[in-house]
Amino acid sequence: MASETAGSTAEKTAAVKDLTLAGAGALVLSLVINWLIVFGANTVGIAPELDALTYGPVTLFTTLGVVGATITYGALTRIATNPDRLFVVVAAIILVLSLIPDFTVIPDQPGGSLVAGAILGVMHVTTAVICVGVLTR
Repeated sequence: MASETAGSTAEKTAAVKDLTLAGAGALVLSLVINWLIVFGANTVGIAPELDALTYGPVTLFTTLGVVGATITYGALTRIATNPDRLFVVVAAIILVLSLIPDFTVIPDQPGGSLVAGAILGVMHVTTAVICVGVLTR
């Protein structure tokens, strides 16, 4: 009985470690891609006065999104019989909801436009795809 408990504790520890490493990988990849998008947008002069399209907010919100996705996936692996499929559904719903401000709020911000909103939307999509791909692997 003691070895079963030790085994399950070791398995849980390994699972948490694997999830943490996957989340960290998703974060690094998401940040690099989103920073490249910000760099490109700044280089061609798209919405230079828009705060949301600068490195600080992009870094903060990308990190929050990936950490949230990692925690959500970890919780789903404990409660769902098919956590991968359920995570894809949850991620899709969150993605759609995250796009709403990009096209309703961002165009009205100082320096904002529909193009800037679309660029932020692309960042949301790439981060969601990365999270689903890396976490469910």
